[in-house]
Amino acid sequence: RGRCVLELLQNAHDALGGARRDDPRRIAFVLATGPEPVLLAANSGRPFGRTDFEGVCQLGQSPKDPNESVGNKGLGFQSVLEVSTRPRIWSTAVAEGDPEFAFGFDPAGTMRLVEQAVAEIENGVPTSRSGAARRIVNWSEDQLRAYRARSLSGEAPEAANEAQQYMSPYSIPLPVGDRPPEVAELLDAGYATVIRLPLDGGRAGAVNEDIQDFDQAAGTTADRRLAVSEAVESIKDQLDELSARSTLFLPDLERLTIDVDGERRVLERIVDSNADLPGARPATEQVLLVGRSAGSPPDTATREFRVWTRCLGGDGDPAEAQRIQDAVSHLPNRWPEVRQVEVGVAVEDAASPAPGKFVIFLPTEVDTGTGALVNAPFYGSLDRRQINFEDEYNALLLEYVMDLALDVAAALAAGPTETWRGRAIVDLLASAGPAPASGRPTLMERMRQRAEEVQHGLGENELANAGLLLCVDGWQSAAEARIMPEVPGGDPLGTGAWREAAGFKVLSPELDGRRSQVEALLECLGGSSAPTPAEWADTVERLAERIQAGETGASWDAFLNSLLAILPEDTRSPRKPRAADPLAEARFLPTRDGRLIRASDSVQLFFPPRRGVDDAAEFVDAVPDALKARIAFLDTHVQTHEGPQRHNTEVQKFLDGRFVQSFRREDLIRDVVVPALPELPAPHDSPDARRCSQILRWTLALVSRSGPATEDDLPESQLANSVLSLLRDLPVACGSDWRRAGEAVFGPGWPGRGGDSI
Repeated sequence: RGRCVLELLQNAHDALGGARRDDPRRIAFVLATGPEPVLLAANSGRPFGRTDFEGVCQLGQSPKDPNESVGNKGLGFQSVLEVSTRPRIWSTAVAEGDPEFAFGFDPAGTMRLVEQAVAEIENGVPTSRSGAARRIVNWSEDQLRAYRARSLSGEAPEAANEAQQYMSPYSIPLPVGDRPPEVAELLDAGYATVIRLPLDGGRAGAVNEDIQDFDQAAGTTADRRLAVSEAVESIKDQLDELSARSTLFLPDLERLTIDVDGERRVLERIVDSNADLPGARPATEQVLLVGRSAGSPPDTATREFRVWTRCLGGDGDPAEAQRIQDAVSHLPNRWPEVRQVEVGVAVEDAASPAPGKFVIFLPTEVDTGTGALVNAPFYGSLDRRQINFEDEYNALLLEYVMDLALDVAAALAAGPTETWRGRAIVDLLASAGPAPASGRPTLMERMRQRAEEVQHGLGENELANAGLLLCVDGWQSAAEARIMPEVPGGDPLGTGAWREAAGFKVLSPELDGRRSQVEALLECLGGSSAPTPAEWADTVERLAERIQAGETGASWDAFLNSLLAILPEDTRSPRKPRAADPLAEARFLPTRDGRLIRASDSVQLFFPPRRGVDDAAEFVDAVPDALKARIAFLDTHVQTHEGPQRHNTEVQKFLDGRFVQSFRREDLIRDVVVPALPELPAPHDSPDARRCSQILRWTLALVSRSGPATEDDLPESQLANSVLSLLRDLPVACGSDWRRAGEAVFGPGWPGRGGDSI
């Protein structure tokens, strides 16, 4: 059910395979949804022969070879009964002198044959075999006499009922009249065979129902209208689903036309190039262009696919031929004759992949989980929707497909760093989305296991170590490749700046549409899509250096805000102790005097004091050379407060305490000034003496300008005492050299030093 169009398409394609060399290789579907809706399916290939005729009339007895044909169970044509009870077929002669076929099936017409047969049985065989009286019951006289005797004895059921038990209207072909105009138009246009389906709603289980009850089974007029409407909508939906992907493994097709009430859509299949795939086992690579045109004026588009195929078995490969023979021995019909198979994989060169499907020449309903379409002559379910991979033959074909995909991936990665190659490798190998409900491994996991078992030119037989991922700086392995986290649209730096500064092997932006697939592949191969904390630290430092060099045009405030938006939570959050903080080693903190420093450096970085609030603010720009290696102030372009209430910004919260200290005089003197002092005593006129002089003057000026409102909200007297307690370590000039203030003699306030008189 629901596959009428696909079944007609595959039968039409099989006809193209046997066509003459100059055949235009065309298939057409024409749907008219008018008062009496009808679907036409036409092909330009080999016309009907006797075996085709018999195959259509004999349910499940296909004459087709599984090696050569898309359809091979003899059931496909029966799918039309879902939408039409009266299919008609016109086909031209195969060669001059051969017959043309024009026949159909009709429950009502078959009923007339039943009535004629009953008359023959009950009334005797006509002596004349001409005209309408020709004999249609081939019983002998003895058989007829036995039947009549049984009938007279009351043992036989009613003749018509008995006949119906053995007859299907779809195994008895009937002649058809003149060609309808729409059929004649297609035949005149060069199509060899046209199938006409009046869309009357079909009849569920028509071959099993009482033929006499056909009209009753069809229901009321309202029921008929509903059935017709559903049939038309089903056909429209099926035609809509035909796309470029439906044609990939139909090698004999060149042009597919789909016409719905005069609105025409055309798919043209063009082989752009053919090449041999390098490697130990022969395979071919084909570039396939599928052009689409629709509407008036035409809306055109062309999609590009790569298709790789490999033949296995046959006379030239006896070992695999034997494996195939053993695997198909249990299958019905002509399947045990199979000795050679062709498998294929296909991907589209597109920004984002569509979900892949397993294909038996035409797509099934089985997802590959990857972005690739996988084709092989699988033994599928009767409706060709499902594939049982537990079957020995299907399992063998899957093994062939995996080997082909792995060989293709290795060959692609050995070539230039081209976008289509990077996309193709991901589509071939990576399974994204939820795990199969069955609990079985994904195709990606199976290929990883297969790569561990069989060498595919991937290096040391390990898929994880092979350079299969296209990164900005070339092919990289799963252990090295990383995905650049998504940068918000309004980010002040943008994706480009972050990529250029990345301290890791960042995935090519051409694979952004395959992010989830790459993440799954990296995880499967034991890699990590996320950069490590150390790689993030390196990236942050690189980006800061680019901003300092003026290569991005971004401000320091924009840089830090972007950093907060991009860094992962575990890197943004403070880490204790500092030795475990990767950002502590990153040189990314901008200072007021134009430097970049690390939090781990010996220099202490402070938030600048606020002018108008702290009188010491003016001394920030006057830091002496002797202290510059020990003290720095954050660049003033970094916004640390906002709004009338001067609330702390997110940047201030990120920096505070972890990277930048609040401005406090006692902290500055204790942690910066005192550790910067040279060894004392220091002789006059020495370099150390000049350092002492600079440090003393700047520190005393800083202390003397203590304002009433300070960062730590202490009263002025308390602040003065807390600062003064640190001054005993400052250097002062004495008679012969510079010494600690605590060792010198001063004026009042220094008991025990005799300084009151001074």
